[in-house]
Amino acid sequence: MIPDITPELKELITNIGNRTGYNGQKIPESIMKMFEIENTDKNAGILVPYWLGVLQKGRGPRKSNKDYGLVKIIFLWMQKHNLFRSKIPAGQLNEAKSVTWYINKYGNKHFRSKAFIDVYKTEREKTIKKIDEKYGKAISKITMDVI
Repeated sequence: MIPDITPELKELITNIGNRTGYNGQKIPESIMKMFEIENTDKNAGILVPYWLGVLQKGRGPRKSNKDYGLVKIIFLWMQKHNLFRSKIPAGQLNEAKSVTWYINKYGNKHFRSKAFIDVYKTEREKTIKKIDEKYGKAISKITMDVI
């Protein structure tokens, strides 16, 4: 049985949520709600969306030809930010398709700039070190007793 590290994991989630680093802003609450703590008899951890790394490194070029509906997302984003030059719906859709094609081919601006935004890496390393210092001796003792 492993020690209960739930308080440390909750603190990690809080620290990631309070961290400014994602374009100078905090991670949106809608993303933070996706973080879940998972405890089992043999391990404990945090479940996060598989795409969380994109916040740190950006979205690279597309590797498969499967359509994930990015055109719709780009269209809605451009509409929300009033970025269309065209006034007709067909022209707006073509603009969204053009932006989507460029992102699929070369990656987004964040990826192309090769900039790394520390969203969770530092906090994760601090928490791992803290857990290791707090429970490392107990885990080592248990391991030594079993041998």
